[in-house]
Amino acid sequence: MPKPSGNAETRARRRAVGMRSLEAVMHENDIALLDSLKARMGVASRSEVLRVLIAKTDPATVTPADAAVLAEHAA
Repeated sequence: MPKPSGNAETRARRRAVGMRSLEAVMHENDIALLDSLKARMGVASRSEVLRVLIAKTDPATVTPADAAVLAEHAA
């Protein structure tokens, strides 16, 4: 049986601890901000930045009005 690649092993380890991947479509300005935060925080990935931002956010304070701001910027 062939040995799994390094990427497959990494994905398997992450899945084992509940980590999943996703694809996100973001404006280039948002990506630039993530990259800036990544450098400032000294983390290895944009995913880590997003996890920190989510951890610092109180879900009870997020409202539909917050999402409406994104729609306004897209117009």
